[in-house]
Amino acid sequence: MILTFLAIIAVLELARALPLIPAFQELGGCGQHALRLMARKGVSDWGKERAMRILSGRMFARTMRAGGLLVAAASPLLAVLAADAWWPEIAAAQTEWTAKLALMPFTLGYAVLRWQVIPRVQRG
Repeated sequence: MILTFLAIIAVLELARALPLIPAFQELGGCGQHALRLMARKGVSDWGKERAMRILSGRMFARTMRAGGLLVAAASPLLAVLAADAWWPEIAAAQTEWTAKLALMPFTLGYAVLRWQVIPRVQRG
């Protein structure tokens, strides 16, 4: 259970450190650009098709970046889940609902403390 708690803490810290939100915002902005392009009147179909090919390449690159950042942020927890193949006692703690229930207040408390309380105290 301690290993799971530490993995969740690592996930929270990585989510805070990595530019996850800006990566998804860039992806959403690219989608909005595509919608505006398709709604535009007076542009030839050839021009729209060419622009959409370029935008689809950009969207693919931004999707891969955002997905990679998401996997990187979740990697500590994925490592703990993968470790249950080697250590059965970890698997027992992962599937026991009382352990998950006991772990939830600690992780939520850490997240609130780290993201809400500490920044407000540091600002003064």
